Amino acid sequence: MNFLKNWRPVAILLAALAAIGAAPPSERATVIRGARLFDGTGAPATVQDVVIQSDRIVAIGRNVPAPRGSRIVYARGLTLLPGLHDLHTHLRSPGVGGPDDLGKAYAGNLINGVTTVNDFSMSGEMLEPVRRMTGAGAITAPRLNLAIRFGVPGGHGTERGWGSFFTLNASTAREAHAQMAKALAYRPDLIKIFADGWRYENTPDLNSMNKETLGAIVADAHAAGVPVFTHTVTLKGAKMAAAAGVDALAHGIGDALVDAELIALMKKSGTFYVPTLVAYEPQQDRTFLAAEWKRFLPLERRREMTRMTAPLKPIPAFESRRWRIMQDNVRLLKAAGIRIGVGTDGGIGGIYHGSATLREIQWLAKLGLSPAEALAAATSGSADILDRAGNGRIVAGGRADLLLTGGRPDERIADLYDIRRLWVAGRELPLKRLHLLARRDAPSPLALHRLSGPIDTGAGGSDRSDLGTLIEDGSEPGGDYSKILFTRSGARLHLVAHLGDAKEPFAQLVIPLTKGAVELTDARGFTGVALVARGEGQYALGFDSYAIHESNWFKAPFEAGKERREVQIPFTAFASRDKSQPLDLARLRALIIRIHGKPDSKAFLEVENIRFYK
Repeated sequence: MNFLKNWRPVAILLAALAAIGAAPPSERATVIRGARLFDGTGAPATVQDVVIQSDRIVAIGRNVPAPRGSRIVYARGLTLLPGLHDLHTHLRSPGVGGPDDLGKAYAGNLINGVTTVNDFSMSGEMLEPVRRMTGAGAITAPRLNLAIRFGVPGGHGTERGWGSFFTLNASTAREAHAQMAKALAYRPDLIKIFADGWRYENTPDLNSMNKETLGAIVADAHAAGVPVFTHTVTLKGAKMAAAAGVDALAHGIGDALVDAELIALMKKSGTFYVPTLVAYEPQQDRTFLAAEWKRFLPLERRREMTRMTAPLKPIPAFESRRWRIMQDNVRLLKAAGIRIGVGTDGGIGGIYHGSATLREIQWLAKLGLSPAEALAAATSGSADILDRAGNGRIVAGGRADLLLTGGRPDERIADLYDIRRLWVAGRELPLKRLHLLARRDAPSPLALHRLSGPIDTGAGGSDRSDLGTLIEDGSEPGGDYSKILFTRSGARLHLVAHLGDAKEPFAQLVIPLTKGAVELTDARGFTGVALVARGEGQYALGFDSYAIHESNWFKAPFEAGKERREVQIPFTAFASRDKSQPLDLARLRALIIRIHGKPDSKAFLEVENIRFYK
């Protein structure tokens, strides 16, 4: 694949983005003079100078000599603190509905002072292209901790229809060890486990993971030096997770008050608590500080205005009860000496990237933590969960992720909204330009690859396309989703589907056109898609298209009979439910082969020689 060199508008915009974030940290030192320094530990702030060289803090003190040629930042009357953490985000979800846009999600965090995030919306195949894209500076990003997800068949994390590649499934210790070997090959920064299937009394419960499987995943992760977070929302599940030695319970316990047994288990294992309060705060009647409202992006403000101008919806009894329990549990765990980290579930509806982190810190400061303790939870405390000694603190030798604010946020948490300047790995980021990027109507540009035509002819091996991309399964969403199996015989792919009990069930094979379907493919110059097919069933081809919500992706039906024959589907045959959207051949990410039909039916399809044709 070659990068498209003649797409001038995107090339110009990519260059502009690279100018924001691509350059390595300058060797020229930066000296921040006279700031109130809150070091992240919770200790009282003191007036200090801080010297940054490359990506590190090299000196702290009063009247520190400035290295020759230093940039000087005069910060008298301002507060310098470590960059904030958000340990629970889904960066491929925007929080307002609509399609994914990583560039905007990254910018939303940065403009709110969040310099380190855990992203739980990745598959293993996505890790390398995201690291390459952000490492090269094509998109400016906070420090990313990319997770691989684990669940149990029929459990939470599997019901979105994204396939077993996205949330790896294991129901026994032996299966867990085998799946962990696959996961660790991608070098994840952490493991996320959907261990608890309780659905908060509002939908039927899903399957939960047993202790043997959970213990096997934790053991393998820790042997590789990788921390483990669990989706745990019940007291029983929290006890099992803490006994297994997980690093953090990554949701609030909402069914019962914590007890002495759980506290003892958490202390023994060193397990932190990341309650994601903003994910469970009832949204029906929530209000915002003026400074908080000011930081919302246009689509976020529009969503909230729509809610506030509509008749007030009642808060269901289970939500009120759960919310009371979650608040009480923070108070109880804090009083017991359990360390607390900051996470939000950012990207879920109404949980906005960056601003939600500031709201989470606000909530901690209302529930028994002082402002200084809440900020310590968002900085050194969250860094300690990731076992990164010296991070999340302003200390000589530490990484220079720094936030400069007005006022005294360690004494008055609302001052945290007065963000003045930001450094990530020693490089000051242009906040005004990042604000503009976050507010753009157009999607953030991504690298564009031009293909020669072949997609899958068998050259990639048993489970990969000719493009080197992993062929993936998928289905309609739901707890009783359809299943699909595929195997290869030479150049031919054999697909067998068992359709579920949904109203319009389907199972599908997804062939990413770039690794992990992160970057884009340019199919301009081709007429359509061709393949050789044989089968008995109902079929369609579709495209995963960037900047279009998956409900509006373009699809085209095709037929296959008992005899093998070539099928050619021109691009003009592909249609979207959104009639205003044209098919943009420069925004393709994956080709989808879908089998659909009646509930609880079976179907098969054989395909080969899949390609773009002219």
